[in-house]
Amino acid sequence: MILYLIITAITVSVDSFLCGFSLSLSSRKKFPLVLVITLTVYLMCNVTNYATYVFTNVLNEKTVGLGGIVLIAIGIYNLIKKETPSNVKHEKFIIQSITAGFAVGLDGAFANLSLSLMGINAFYVPLTIAIAHGIMIGLSVTITQSKICNKIKKVSAIAPILLILLGTYKIISIF
Repeated sequence: MILYLIITAITVSVDSFLCGFSLSLSSRKKFPLVLVITLTVYLMCNVTNYATYVFTNVLNEKTVGLGGIVLIAIGIYNLIKKETPSNVKHEKFIIQSITAGFAVGLDGAFANLSLSLMGINAFYVPLTIAIAHGIMIGLSVTITQSKICNKIKKVSAIAPILLILLGTYKIISIF
């Protein structure tokens, strides 16, 4: 059962790697990015843990497509955004991190819902899923700090395009 949980957590957190990579290319705040997205995923998984019986007949796998739509919206926003003062940038960074956490955490929350419906409804399930997302994002942030990625950082359109591609993939994978 533990092995099944770990494999599930890693599987649903793979998209966090690409999302973290994309967001960290355009952000100087690496640790807050990892922390905010991980906490968002953790909170989402806890909500599904406690709301299992309420949402059983309402949610389905196609709802995960909402995460893809959110990632595309973040990518498009980042392509067309205008520069703002630094205090507004900080507020937008937090909102963007929470939104990205929601987008990449939807599949984790639904995996948590699935596990909860199967009777694995314990405090360590959301924690395991959130930690897997945090590790993937942390790994991607580490890679973006390498010398190879310094050239990629100079092309500002790469990060939003990666988010748009990830969102499109999430939507297409539903069908």
